[in-house]
Amino acid sequence: MKKSARKNLIAATSVAALIAAAIVCRYLAHSENFPTALIKALDIVRTFIYLGLFGGWGVTVYRRVMQTQARKLLVITAALMILWLMLRAYKYYFVAGETAIRFLWYAYYIPTVLIPTFSLLVATSLGEKDGYKLPKLAFAAFIPAAILIILALTNDLHQTVFRFAEKPWTEKNYSYGATYYIIAAWCVSCGIGSLALMFIKNKHPLVRKLLWIPIIPFFVAVLYVATYALRVPFVRETVWDVAVFECLIFATFLESCIRCGLIQSNARYEDVFRAAADVSARITDENYSVRYSAKDAEPIDEKTMRLAEKSPVITNGKRVHNMPVRGGHAVWTEDISELLTLAESLKITKEELTDRKGFLEYNYKIEEENKKIEEQNRLYDLLQSKTQRQIDGVERLVKQYERAKDSEKRAILYEIVFLGTFIKRRKDFALTADDAFVTTEKLENALAESFRALSACGVKGSFLVSAPKMNKDAQTDFYDFFEDVAESVTGRARYLTVRIGSSGDSVRMTVTTDGESKRDPSENFPDAVKEFYDGEYSFSLLKKGETV
Repeated sequence: MKKSARKNLIAATSVAALIAAAIVCRYLAHSENFPTALIKALDIVRTFIYLGLFGGWGVTVYRRVMQTQARKLLVITAALMILWLMLRAYKYYFVAGETAIRFLWYAYYIPTVLIPTFSLLVATSLGEKDGYKLPKLAFAAFIPAAILIILALTNDLHQTVFRFAEKPWTEKNYSYGATYYIIAAWCVSCGIGSLALMFIKNKHPLVRKLLWIPIIPFFVAVLYVATYALRVPFVRETVWDVAVFECLIFATFLESCIRCGLIQSNARYEDVFRAAADVSARITDENYSVRYSAKDAEPIDEKTMRLAEKSPVITNGKRVHNMPVRGGHAVWTEDISELLTLAESLKITKEELTDRKGFLEYNYKIEEENKKIEEQNRLYDLLQSKTQRQIDGVERLVKQYERAKDSEKRAILYEIVFLGTFIKRRKDFALTADDAFVTTEKLENALAESFRALSACGVKGSFLVSAPKMNKDAQTDFYDFFEDVAESVTGRARYLTVRIGSSGDSVRMTVTTDGESKRDPSENFPDAVKEFYDGEYSFSLLKKGETV
């Protein structure tokens, strides 16, 4: 059994055992064979068990739930459950006057109304950024909640929540008024609304399949309230403690939402970290003893890790980073050998391009002398026209690199790598003479290399090519379109994805990013379409009759 699964099993077993102990205390306390002092002691033990359970649940929620606003609201909900149980304990153990007991009974409806209201606000907070704050309109939910609480607390004046046939007014002699059913309807509506919002905001198909799990405790809560209000003898005799039962069922409802992913939590991070591939990282304690290690983590000696505390250390073509975390350090390596090779390659490419420019000028003067030179010049001219903007960009960046500060040179170098990658790959497309339908392997390799360069520039992304064969010209146009969009959003986007798919004899490229482009792609590609939806920019280009 995995460590995380074992922890969950131990936690569930412990909670079940504590609830069972509390139930035993409750039944023993109602036995007529025990002295009064022992009965009170059992009741107090039972109360402390539930207070510990809900307090502990609030602590675990604070540690597990990631979104700040949702975490605060859930902790407040746990505090309301504790308040409910404390009001109940004070009413039964420390108050003797009928009026005081009655008003403590009315006070139950403070947490009764607020707990479902806060669950609705929790659902409203989900899916938002970490610094998100609830809009003022969301707090309008407290208006009906406050009205219902005030009506419950002032029931002696109007008796619309509980009606008393005769004095003394106690819990043993009452019926329900219209406001009681409005309170019940408000609680049910908040529960349904929170569940619906969580379902709508979470679009993961696996999470949606697990929606039935939180529905079960919600349905049990509704059924219990209905049967209790109808005074069904079995329910009142078996589960007579409304406060405890409702707190347990609401905690179960919210916990099931966390467990099935409707409320995002940081559970199973250890397993995810260990299984991470292509990540050379590990987490150590303060003494650099490794506690967690990724699947592909490379061995690093303790001396190197300590040296990397102040600044990254380069060794054997790797850069070792050390970042302090709570209780230890996060240490990872970065392979920069390819970057150094690319820098050298760019230097050579710059020299080649400079030489090639003069060579092309010479070949144009003697193009009538040799047919072979004429064809070669034509191809070079094509390459020049398709990559001139990038060549100029490389030259501009090289000059900027020479003037830049040391802290700025790396970012400039990454941009040079990206432009150099396109120039290199675009040359392959231009020099390919076959115009027939060919495999998309060259296009996929070009995109893969360009995405590696983009990653160095701080733009994450991926691509998918689902057309097995495509006309060479179409592949070239798609690569040019990708480069045009990528250049226009570099420095503004955090991610960029490319999808190429075919339908019939047509094929479409769609580039999706979160950054606004510096220029409209239709300037260079009249058939391109630009769209904006839900915070994302989508650029698409359709080619007809280009696949087989």
